[in-house]
Amino acid sequence: MKSLSVKQFNQYIKTSFKHDPLFQNVSVKGEIANYKISHNHIYFSLKEENEIIDCVVYYYEQKDIGDYDNGDEVIVDGNLIYNSFFSKISISVNNIEKKGLSEEYLKFLKIKEEFFKKGYFDKDTKKTICDYPKEIGLITSDKSAAIVDFLSVINKEISDINIYLYPVKVQGLSAKDEIIKAINVLDKKNLDTIVITRGGGSKEDLKVFNEKDIVEEIYKAKSPIISAIGHKIDLSLTDLVSDLSLQTPTEAGSYLVRNYKKIRQDINKIFVDIQKTLNRNIELKELKLNNLKYSLDSYSLDKLLDEKTKNINEIFEKIKNNLNLNIEKKEKDLEILKYKLNSLKSILDIKKNSIFIKDFDGNFIYSKYSLKNKDKVNIVFSDGEVKAEIYDG
Repeated sequence: MKSLSVKQFNQYIKTSFKHDPLFQNVSVKGEIANYKISHNHIYFSLKEENEIIDCVVYYYEQKDIGDYDNGDEVIVDGNLIYNSFFSKISISVNNIEKKGLSEEYLKFLKIKEEFFKKGYFDKDTKKTICDYPKEIGLITSDKSAAIVDFLSVINKEISDINIYLYPVKVQGLSAKDEIIKAINVLDKKNLDTIVITRGGGSKEDLKVFNEKDIVEEIYKAKSPIISAIGHKIDLSLTDLVSDLSLQTPTEAGSYLVRNYKKIRQDINKIFVDIQKTLNRNIELKELKLNNLKYSLDSYSLDKLLDEKTKNINEIFEKIKNNLNLNIEKKEKDLEILKYKLNSLKSILDIKKNSIFIKDFDGNFIYSKYSLKNKDKVNIVFSDGEVKAEIYDG
């Protein structure tokens, strides 16, 4: 038999679906799950126990389609279609007939009501999660992105948190027993908290977290338990019984390190304040250094010598001027003294010329021949008279 290409094989399947009457008018009964509306189309799954088939209502606003929700039991009429891009078979729905709530959904509501009456969901029974947890248990699949998302947030902050990973299956037949065992083992380690998480999924994927035995195990655990197993619109019994319910692994990690983050922010703020203070101090020191440099430049040796030389020259000029003034004054004093001396000399000359000799009778004597030895005379000066006796005349 000749081999077919992938494109030929997919085309064969599409053609078979299109021309086979059995596939063109199907009627299927089941419970609605994973119901959502996107871009004028309705997407949901029909499920029975662990079996599902996907359905789509194209352009539902143009069709007489009522309101439905997860848990509704319905009969859908439509055609089988094959998506070759995803290798996926779906029912293109033309009509939906509602039969009421499915037995499985009614069972879920009944279990939820029982736990509610027992007080499993009461806020008063919730255990407090410490502000700075150091020992944390993590229950999730070791093949999921939840581990990376959770740890990446934890490792962003400076802390001494220790993570105890207990890998489990988060969907499928064995998931319930593995999750119960994980809770039991980690609870004996006296941890600060235990986180049960997974990387999202459809409501059908999350149904293990509505198991009664898991709810019982979470309620009796001594350690505070955080659930982060899906969006709030898919609130499970595990979310309701846990001490804290969050939406995603990232949100759970962020909550646990929220106070460490605040410490980091406070430390960063302190560092920023210190840096600002240091920068201000550096600016002040630079200003002082610039002032000192200016002062040192103003007292440079050359400038200092210039100033001292200028001062010496000024002093020298002052001394010179003072000496000149003194010399001029002395010269004037000498002139005055000279004038006085000349005056005295004139006076003396006059006085010399004013000496007369008289005899006792008052007669002037003009010649030495008029006198003889032992004669008595009066010598008349300008300032008075004296008596004298001629000797050797």
